[in-house]
Amino acid sequence: MKINSFSIAGTSCHNEDSLEYVNMGLYGIGAVLADGMGGLYLGNVAADVTTKSIVEFLMKNYRGYAEKEVLHGALNYADKKVREECVNNKCKMGAAVAVAIIVAHRLYCTWQGNVRIYVRHDGKLNHVTTDHVAHIGYGHTALTRCIKGEGLREDVPFVCYKLMDNDEVFLCTDGMYNAAEKDMLHVSVDKLKKRIGMPEDDASLIAISL
Repeated sequence: MKINSFSIAGTSCHNEDSLEYVNMGLYGIGAVLADGMGGLYLGNVAADVTTKSIVEFLMKNYRGYAEKEVLHGALNYADKKVREECVNNKCKMGAAVAVAIIVAHRLYCTWQGNVRIYVRHDGKLNHVTTDHVAHIGYGHTALTRCIKGEGLREDVPFVCYKLMDNDEVFLCTDGMYNAAEKDMLHVSVDKLKKRIGMPEDDASLIAISL
């Protein structure tokens, strides 16, 4: 598998996206992408803590089975770590996140918020995740779920998706798919980065090619 990624800061503020990925050998690839909540304090800290703690949890606990339990455990571990940061900094913070394990032509994933996972297959772009958002009027949305140190709902999503040779898995923040979702159908990662240019919102992508 080949991994490519980029993260471009938006024009309005510093970059509050964070990405991590790790080669787990026989247990495949783990990838995490988080988008700090701009409406709260220290979105960049929340995103960094979320991605790093999830990778830490996967490395310690994933052994090639029980993917649902491991992924949900990773989210809960990240939520605990974000709660510690909230206490230490005496503020509220949070991040949307998507997590993927890719092993043996299977994509296992979970998420909270509106960071998306797509699979590009045979000229089609399949949206694997479902955004946790509410429409609040005037074209605006608000997250209904995220990692913010307040615990998770019981119905944490989990998807197992069968992959084929030459498929590509994309983890994207909203700044990425809002700016270039159509281009993701047929454009290489390097060209996507050039087409994004200077986005209004932080735009980040992890691309994993089989």
